[in-house]
Amino acid sequence: DFSIQMAKGYQRLPYKDRAQVLSLLLVVSCLREESNRTASAIFNRCLESIHTSFQELINAFESKRIDADDINAKEMASLCVILYGGVSRSSEIDDPMKIIQFMTGSLQHLSDLMNFYAKDLTICESLLELFRDYAERFVAMLDKPQSLALFRSAENLLQTYSANHCASRVIARPTTSTADTAAEEEQSYTDILCVIQLLIHLGTKEFLDICSSNDDGVGSRDVTDVIFFGLQQIIPLMTQGLLQYPSLCTHYFSLVSFMVETYPNKACVLPFELFNSLLESLLFGMSQMDTSIAKSSLQGLSCIAKEQLQTKVLNTHLANHPDTLDKCTRRLLQEVVFQSVVWDRLEASGMALLPLAAVNVNRFVTVVSGIAQQLPIEQQPRLLKAFEILIQPQVLDKITTGGYEGRMNRVKFKKDFEVFVKDIHSFLVFF
Repeated sequence: DFSIQMAKGYQRLPYKDRAQVLSLLLVVSCLREESNRTASAIFNRCLESIHTSFQELINAFESKRIDADDINAKEMASLCVILYGGVSRSSEIDDPMKIIQFMTGSLQHLSDLMNFYAKDLTICESLLELFRDYAERFVAMLDKPQSLALFRSAENLLQTYSANHCASRVIARPTTSTADTAAEEEQSYTDILCVIQLLIHLGTKEFLDICSSNDDGVGSRDVTDVIFFGLQQIIPLMTQGLLQYPSLCTHYFSLVSFMVETYPNKACVLPFELFNSLLESLLFGMSQMDTSIAKSSLQGLSCIAKEQLQTKVLNTHLANHPDTLDKCTRRLLQEVVFQSVVWDRLEASGMALLPLAAVNVNRFVTVVSGIAQQLPIEQQPRLLKAFEILIQPQVLDKITTGGYEGRMNRVKFKKDFEVFVKDIHSFLVFF
C-alpha cells in the first residue's frame, strides 16, 4: 500500500530518479502479475498514467492550446520523455512484448517532440537516450511492423537533430590536459556519442534477422538508409577532432567498421567529400595504439579496395581524384608497415596492402618508388627488391578468388608479408 506521503515524496524526486523507480515498479509488478491482481493493476496503471499525460501534451500542441516554449510545457515534455526512458529500460520483465506494444504506439509522437525541442539540449539528449536504450534492449524482439515503427521514427528524430546540431556545429579541439579535464571535455559531446550508439544498435537488426529463421524481418534498405544517413551527419564532426576522445573514437570505429565491412558498396558511393572523410578516419584509426581500432580500420580499407576490384564502384571518384587510393597506400606503408606498431596488426596490415596494390599495380609501383627515393641511395634497391618479391602478379590475380584456392593464396601472402616486414625493418631506420 502507498501512503500519500510516499506519493508526495516520489513527486519531489528528480526526474531521472522517478524513471528508475518506475522501471523497478514495472519489473517487480510484472513478476507477480500472474498471481496478484494488484500487481497487474499497478503495472497497467503506471503505463496508462504516462500515456495519458503524454497524449494530453501532444493534443495541446496540435490544437495550439499551449506553446512549446511555455515553461510548464517544457517541464511536462522533459518528464514524459524521461519516464518513457524508464519504460524503455524495463526489458527484464517477464513479458517484454507488453513494453514493446506500449512503446511502438508512442515512438512517432516522441520523435516529433524533437521538432519542438531540438535546441533544448536537455530534452534533445533525453530523446536520443530513450531511442538508444529502447533499440539496445528490444530491437532483437521486434517484428516487422514494430521494427519499421522504430526505424521511421528514429530517422525522423535524426533528421531533426542533425539539422539543428550537426550542420553548423563548431568542434573544439581537445586540449593537452589531464585525464579528468579530457573526460569533462568529452561530456560536451554526449549527444553525438548517443547518436553513434543508437546507430550501432539499429545496425544489429538486419544481422539478427539474417541469423533468424523468421521471415518477418526488416529489409536491408530499411536498415542501411537510416544508418548511413546518421553516419553522414557524424563523419564530418568526428574528423574535426572528436576522434581524439577515447569513448567517442571507440564507438565510432565500431559503427564504421561494421558498416564498411557489411555494406562496402554503399560506403563507396557516398559523396566524395564524405567518402574522403570516411577514408581519413580509417587512416587515422589504423595507426592508433588501440589494436581493435587499428585492426577494424585496416579491415575497412581492405573492404573498400576489394569492392573496387570486384565492382569498380570507385571509378567515378577516382576519375576526379585519381590519387585517393595512392594516399591510402602511402600512409599505410609509412605510418603502419614501416613502424614498430605493425607487429600487433601484422595480418590486418598485409590484408589491406594486398588489394590496394591490386587495384592499380602501376600506381602502386609509383608510390613505392616515391617512398624509396626518400631513403639513402644504398637502401633503395633493397626496398624495391623486397616489394618485387612480395607483390607477385599471380598473387594479385587471385585476391578475390574464393574457395580453397583463395584461402591458400591468402595464407601464402600472409607468410610472405611477415618475411617482408622483418626484412625491411632490418634496414629501415628513419620512417
